[in-house]
Amino acid sequence: MADRRSILIVDDEFGLAEMLREMLRDDGYDVTLAINGRLAFDVLRERRVDLVITDLMMPVMDGQELATAIRGDDAMRGVAVLLMTSLPSLVNDESGLYDAIIRKPFTPEGLLAGMTTCFAAQQERVRRNRSLRAVPSDGHDGKRVS
Repeated sequence: MADRRSILIVDDEFGLAEMLREMLRDDGYDVTLAINGRLAFDVLRERRVDLVITDLMMPVMDGQELATAIRGDDAMRGVAVLLMTSLPSLVNDESGLYDAIIRKPFTPEGLLAGMTTCFAAQQERVRRNRSLRAVPSDGHDGKRVS
């Protein structure tokens, strides 16, 4: 059996987080919950997660601070980040912290579309990182030049 993708849902609205967990588990995902960014970051240090679905506004560490911490940690750079927010006007994503942003309230289809965008971006990052590692550190591609 193939490995199930692992998702971490980060939201201080327990009812929404629980509903998302049940929906995504029914779709075959391995789902963990955290009520704020600090607890989510602790989870990310302990286990492999493919996708973080985070709210923007939360106590302790908000979604933007969490995404910044994820992108700043070499061990977590492969993690996809989906931001969900009811206040998209507050989001400045010029630095590319998020792989997708969805507006609350959203439909299950809207969430799945955002997840698909995230997984595609994640695959592109993996492909790009592999091609960067394929070039020798001396800058030559191994071909002989005469």
